[in-house]
Amino acid sequence: IIRFMVRHVKYFLGLRFEVSGWEHLQTQGPYVIISNHQSSLDVLGLMEILPDRCTMIAKKELIYAGTVGLICWLGGIVFINRKKTSDAKSVMTDAAKTMLDDQIRLWVFPEGTRNQRGDLLPFKKGAFHLAVQAQVPIIPIVFSSYSNFYLRKEKQFKSG
Repeated sequence: IIRFMVRHVKYFLGLRFEVSGWEHLQTQGPYVIISNHQSSLDVLGLMEILPDRCTMIAKKELIYAGTVGLICWLGGIVFINRKKTSDAKSVMTDAAKTMLDDQIRLWVFPEGTRNQRGDLLPFKKGAFHLAVQAQVPIIPIVFSSYSNFYLRKEKQFKSG
């Protein structure tokens, strides 16, 4: 239901998505998806290609973000406490077991935060440890820069 609702926001914003490499997401079984993270607009692109039986890993603070936190919780997002390493490792261990037991895919933003500069931040290790622990493949996804159609400071879309 959430995916259905979010996917239709693009029409109100006049956005179109061009997806290449779609066939890589047709992989059977569990896997870890890693992608860059520029802004909350990523959610629109993410919902466009989100495979079945896939959820995300997000920072624990997001659960307190009002409606967004509620939607994340209802959507089954795995929350991780980035400030307490032992908790984060425990959540990742549980996530690896769940991936295998329930054939779930997990989407991780390995930069650990949004990055709007156009380059990549150093990756955190959690997504890679998760994939190794679960012995599942990693599928990389790249969201192209929004700079040619989104004015970040003005929070406005332009043609592009």
